Amino acid sequence: MIKHYFKIALRNLGRQKVLSFINISGLSIGLACFALFLLYSVNEFSFDRFHKNADNIYRVYRWTEAMNGQNAEGDVYMPSPLGPAMKTDLPDIKDYVRLHDGWRESFVKVDGNVRSARVSYTDPSFFSVFTFPLKYGTAQGALKDLNNIVITRSKAKELFGMDNAMGRTIEIKIDDAFVPFTVSAIAENVPANSSIPFELLGNFNFLETTSGAKRGVNNWNRSAYQTYVQLNEGSGLMNDVQKLAAFRHKYYPDEEKELRESGFKWEGTQPPVRFGLQSLKAGHTDTKIFGGSILQVDPKTIWILLSIAAGVLLIACINFTTLAIGRSARRAKEVGVRKVIGGERKQLAMQFLSEAILLSILSAALGLLLAKFLLPYFNRLSGRELQFSLSLYPEMVWMLAGLTLLVGLLAGIYPALILSGFRPIEVLKSKIRVNGSNIFTKS
Repeated sequence: MIKHYFKIALRNLGRQKVLSFINISGLSIGLACFALFLLYSVNEFSFDRFHKNADNIYRVYRWTEAMNGQNAEGDVYMPSPLGPAMKTDLPDIKDYVRLHDGWRESFVKVDGNVRSARVSYTDPSFFSVFTFPLKYGTAQGALKDLNNIVITRSKAKELFGMDNAMGRTIEIKIDDAFVPFTVSAIAENVPANSSIPFELLGNFNFLETTSGAKRGVNNWNRSAYQTYVQLNEGSGLMNDVQKLAAFRHKYYPDEEKELRESGFKWEGTQPPVRFGLQSLKAGHTDTKIFGGSILQVDPKTIWILLSIAAGVLLIACINFTTLAIGRSARRAKEVGVRKVIGGERKQLAMQFLSEAILLSILSAALGLLLAKFLLPYFNRLSGRELQFSLSLYPEMVWMLAGLTLLVGLLAGIYPALILSGFRPIEVLKSKIRVNGSNIFTKS
């Protein structure tokens, strides 16, 4: 029966090509706009979830209570010795990773040609704690030696003209000289929903031998690096305020005393400055704590954008419904004849609803093609490198499929009820009126 409905739907769409084109194009534009905003929103809400250990990875932050009229705030830049100290003192810590993100470009030399690239530094445990797949090389050997470096596939092609650049040499300008590094691994390109972007990744232990970073070695008063910790399964350390406070007090024993002597005042019994653990997956939308390679996004902003996109889609649905009601006069006699020969209202409603869903499916297909075409321009506008990837955003499948069905139902249910409700005698006597005033049309 359903197959029969869709056959008739296709015939009717073929008979009214212009109206069908207007309906499909209108819905396509609305669905394309919504698909782009939906992709952006899913990307923002899915940051860092692709890591295998994401549920047990936390970023260490420093929380400072409101003092002397200043607002309370958190930041993520920590001293160099923090990671090793936490692993030594806190049994809940399985491993740690320190990261010096390449926030500015450095000069690099390959085969005598000088270019610029972002160079970051991290601990050798980086590829064991995080899940950044390697195309060539192993996680254990990626940053084994001081002068090892890991580059992404796209950067390897840019610098060497091929993605397999294992064993090749890259010279990086550090201080006043170019220092040679050996490519020890090639990483897959960093996903768009990663809060840890990198192009070239060097050994953190090498960084600490440079003149600029030597001052931070074993220095608890110089905060310049992000520190991530991987907790043991079932650990409750992230909620253990007392244990984290005791850990900080061990390395900053005179902090409260010095603050009081400097005239700082704060409310409550908690220490004025303390360490906290921020879930890796929550970091991108947590605007209370600042810092990191990617700026945080307020969830309210994402919902506002989705609401705007939903408004555009709603307008497209209203346009469809209006056109469907307007063309109902052409099909009035069809409804009358079918009712005279025994057609039930339920069957007629299903017929018109099938047409609406078919239009929605066609519109969704064209809308996705349009969205894919517009994606590069949308990426420039949003500052992201988004892609329609089922591996990164598997929920997009059921979201778009459900959206297509919902749009078909929303756009088609009212015309279906109106058309199937025509009285056959009035229709055949040409006394039917499709205009009028009711709550729906006024809305």
